Amino acid sequence: MLKQKLITLGIVSWVLFSAMNLVMSSKLVALGHPFQMKAIISSLIISLVLYALPMIWGALGHNSGYYVLAMVIIIYSFGLFNGIVTVMFSSKAILSIKAAVILADFLVILFNGYWMILAFRYRHWLDNKRDNDKLEEIKKMQQEKAKQNK
Repeated sequence: MLKQKLITLGIVSWVLFSAMNLVMSSKLVALGHPFQMKAIISSLIISLVLYALPMIWGALGHNSGYYVLAMVIIIYSFGLFNGIVTVMFSSKAILSIKAAVILADFLVILFNGYWMILAFRYRHWLDNKRDNDKLEEIKKMQQEKAKQNK
C-alpha cells in the first residue's frame, strides 16, 4: 500500500514540477527571457525520464529505485526553491502574480516533503520487516537446535 502511494505521489510530484516549470517559463512571470518551447519540451522529457525510471525500478521490486527517486525529488525541490528566489528578485510581474507563483512553488516543495516523509516511513517498514523475518529465522533455528539436543 505504501509502495503504491509512493509511486502515485511521485507521479503527482512530477506533474506539479512540470506545471511550475511551465509557469516559470511563461510570460506571466515576466522574467524577461523569450518563451522557448524546445527548451521546455526537452526539460519536461528529461524530468519525466528522471522520475519514471526510478519509479519503474522500484515498482519492479528494487527498493533502490525509491532512493534514486528521493534524490531526484530533492534536486528538483532545490530548483523550485530557486524559482522562488528568481521570482522574488528578477520578475517584473505584478505583486499578486509574484505572490501566487511563490506560494505555488512553496506548496510543491511541501508536497515533495510529504513524499519524503512517506519514503522514510516505507524505509522504516522495510527495516522492521527485515528485522522481524530475521528474528523468526533465529527462533526457528533455536527451536530446531533445542529439539536436536533432547
